[in-house]
This record gives sequence, C-alpha cells and structure tokens, in this order.
Amino acid sequence: MHIIIINNAYGRFPSLQAMLTLYYNLTGWAEGVAAAGAQVTVFQRYQLDTDLEIANIPYHFITEHKPRQLTWQIPWRIIRRVRTLCQRHVQAGIPTVVHMNGFVFPIPTRVLRLMLPNSVPIVVQHHGERAMRSWKQRVQRAALRGLDGYLFAAKPMAQEWLDAGIIASSHDVYDVMEGSSLFTYQDRASARAITGLTGNPILFWAGNLDSNKDPLTILNGFERILPAYPDARLYMAYRYDSLLAEVQARIARSQALTQSVTLLGQLAREQIPDYFNSADFFVQGSAKEGSGLAVLDALTCGVVPVITDIPSFRVLTDNGRIGALWPVGDEERFVAALRHVLAQPVQAQSAAARQFFEQQWSFAAIGRRALQVYEMAWQRRQEKIAT
Repeated sequence: MHIIIINNAYGRFPSLQAMLTLYYNLTGWAEGVAAAGAQVTVFQRYQLDTDLEIANIPYHFITEHKPRQLTWQIPWRIIRRVRTLCQRHVQAGIPTVVHMNGFVFPIPTRVLRLMLPNSVPIVVQHHGERAMRSWKQRVQRAALRGLDGYLFAAKPMAQEWLDAGIIASSHDVYDVMEGSSLFTYQDRASARAITGLTGNPILFWAGNLDSNKDPLTILNGFERILPAYPDARLYMAYRYDSLLAEVQARIARSQALTQSVTLLGQLAREQIPDYFNSADFFVQGSAKEGSGLAVLDALTCGVVPVITDIPSFRVLTDNGRIGALWPVGDEERFVAALRHVLAQPVQAQSAAARQFFEQQWSFAAIGRRALQVYEMAWQRRQEKIAT
C-alpha cells in the first residue's frame, strides 16, 4: 500500500531544517507508517521547490501562493502532482490512500477528491480545529462530507463534526493519535543537575497561561497540598501568557506559593526534555485539546500525569490508569487526584507511564494503527465503488 500525505499548513521558516524540526510529527508519522510496511510519499508547502529523501521517504516541498495560503486557496501544483502519482499507482495496481492534514482546507480537499481516480480514498486528520460557523460551515460540510475517513485523537472529539453534519456517519471516524514525542527518559539526578530543579516532589507545567489551560485552578490546588508536602515545588513553563498578571498576583498573595512556585517562562526546545526528566508529576488543567503533545512528552519521560478528564487525555492515560484524571475546573477533585498519586511510589508510576507510551504512543505504534485505518478506508472505498 502507498500512502500519500499532504500538509498544506505552513509558516515561513529560516531554513528547511528549521521547518522539519518543528514539524517532527509530520516526519515521525511518515516514518511510523513506513515502518509498519507501507510506502509513503509526503507533499509539503514550502517557500522553495525542492525534493529530498528522509529516512528513505520521498518529500516534495512545493511553493504555493506565496507568501501565505488562505484556507480557500487551491494548491494546484500539489494537487496535480498527487493526481499524477495516484494515476500511476492505479494503473500499476498499487492500493493508494491520500492523507490530508487538517479540516481547515475544505475547498482544496474537495477539488482533490474531484481530480483523483475514483478508487483512491481520502482521509482527513483532525489537529484540534473547531467546526466553522455560519456560511463557512455550509462550505465545510459540502466539501468534507462523504470522504473515506476522519482521524481523531479520540472518537468522542468527532461529535461536534457529526452534529454539524460535516461527517455523515460515526462509522467513518477512526481514533488515531495525531502525534508522538521524540523525547527519551533520563536519569532524574542527571537531568536535575542540568536544570537545577529541586523539590520533593517536583511538579511540572508546560502549557500556555490561558483560560483553556486553567493555571489558577492548578495553583489553588497545589497550595492546598503544601501543608502535607512542604518540600513540593511547582515549575511552570509557558509560551503564551494572557493570564500572566493574574497568575503572578495569585502567587504573590500566598507566601506558600511564593516559596514553592517558579515561573520559568518560555524554554528553548532543546531544554525541554531536561525539564520533563527533572519532574515527578505533570499537571495541566485543559478544557479541550486536539490531542495533548505535552502529555506525550511527559509519558515518554516517565513523568506521571495529573490532568483533566477530557476525551484525548482519557485515551492518553488509559482512562486514568496512568496517573490521575480530574474534572475540568474542579479544584476539589484536582486536590484529590494529586493526593492519590502522591500516596503511591513514584518509581512504579513512572515505569508504568513509560511502558504505556512505548506500547501505544510511540511513532511505531501510531504508524501500525494508522496503516490499519488506511487499509480499512481503502477496502470500504472499493466496496462502495463495487455497489
């Protein structure tokens, strides 16, 4: 089977390597699918035309609509090249599936469907997008309805799209995690020698300081466990900080938080693995997530997650078997979840997190699951044509 991955999303980068470093989930996904036994080709928008091979996978970087492509603009050069490749595969009898990244390119996706051979299915992958509103939703419904598969990190996340009629049937929805982590486990003492983090236990936050991540509930709950765990420390790394003033004010009102919470700000990408590996527990209060890439980073580093009970986090933690889940915005339940994990040996919890990641969320595991989905989508497409 041959899988063709199309990624229209693009921001201007100083170099191709810089883009590939940021888009590690694109390359990791492709390599995972290839390792599972498929041939893979990737088409990616970029500021220059260039072809190269990465891990024996051909990548075609194609310039479209410089300097920025709007979601309604049609990437004709990519579409034509994909069509030609698919036609060759069909003539050679090679089963082929096209994977479109993102629900936010409805018109290009519909044009692609019209131009491809009828036997070639298209699956589209969700990356945290919300359904469009008003007349745009009608366009999205007309363009995306009737495709061969819709990939979500967790099936319940598709409900919004089913309710809007953009996805016709839940039978077309597949659960495949959108990404993984390239981090690796390090010895805690070695990592802490690099970062300088201290505390017993060490809690780590990696996420924006915004209402969706809910840092204030985290701070309120953390303050309440400090009498029983006076040596506990919370370190908060973040990029966007719309609630920074509120967070600083909350910390300043509490002597305990002032002594126990450190705002790290934005960390360089190369620093982040050392900080994860310095921590015992990972905390986050998200109301919604497309998947939970920071949680994946935590799991591969053996950091025990204490995170909200939302669809993608349920999947990532095996319904809370790894770490603990608590209802969004519920300070009482967050405190109870913290106390639950703190009462258990952290080494055993850490080992369980790492093992679960390798079994379920490594790129190799995701690639195997993705290939199963591609095969099902291809088979259903052939049955649909036959009838």
